[in-house]
Amino acid sequence: MKVRAVVAAGALVLAAPTSAVAVWGGTPDGDDHPSVGGMFYDFDGSGTISGDELGCSGSYAGTHGDHDVFLTAGHCLPPPEFDIPPEALNVSFDPDLRDGVASPIQAQEYHVMPGFGHDRGDLKDLGVLLLPSGSVDAAFDSPPPVQLPPEGHLDDLKRDGELKFRTVEVVGYGVTPVWEGAGPTTFEYDGIRQAGTSIITGLRPANVLYNQNPNGIGTGSGVCFGDSGSPQLDVGTLTVMSVTSGGNRHCNAHNYNYRVDTPTAREFLGQFIALP
Repeated sequence: MKVRAVVAAGALVLAAPTSAVAVWGGTPDGDDHPSVGGMFYDFDGSGTISGDELGCSGSYAGTHGDHDVFLTAGHCLPPPEFDIPPEALNVSFDPDLRDGVASPIQAQEYHVMPGFGHDRGDLKDLGVLLLPSGSVDAAFDSPPPVQLPPEGHLDDLKRDGELKFRTVEVVGYGVTPVWEGAGPTTFEYDGIRQAGTSIITGLRPANVLYNQNPNGIGTGSGVCFGDSGSPQLDVGTLTVMSVTSGGNRHCNAHNYNYRVDTPTAREFLGQFIALP
């Protein structure tokens, strides 16, 4: 969710693996969403990637020029002052990280949406990792790439009365919040890609609002730390409605995720991903 991924990954390292789920309220995804992957940091420079080095989630968005493209959130990528080289970032689409991370792919470049974090009304929270061309197909049996919607797609759905309470699929590797018991919210991590559903409750110029109140309306699923960058998919399709961006520190109540159908988002993404 809304933390720099270096911090998010540190939180995952500190969380003891348990039998808890990731996308909270979800179920193990298995092979249902092979285009959703994880982004990992080689913290110790060993060249070996483990499941507890997860920083964020994201999705395979096809090939552009000489690169495969991994779509994620801008806040998942290192700030310039960290001076982290691209090869320290790795991507895998392994659905179960408990026995190691299968076929990690080193990034060749990463790019953050210009203006990220400067305006709270529009955080410009998108980022991409560029991987070697053909590397995703070769390592993970050609997963189908996610698709961007047409410009203004969510505005059109709202105008037609088809947006509010629309169900989306949420998929990611993040932690599960534990609200029961005394004291602050704690978090558990098991390294399994999980899937669930959530419901759209509102639309803003840069964000989509989703219900994640386990006691309110909705389908009982939500996203948390480590799910940042994951896509929200229109049910039964590969169309990305938004990318996981932020919410409150307890991973409940409303969650706001970044739109990919606005002119500003498309101007950035169009450099790396085919636009409809």
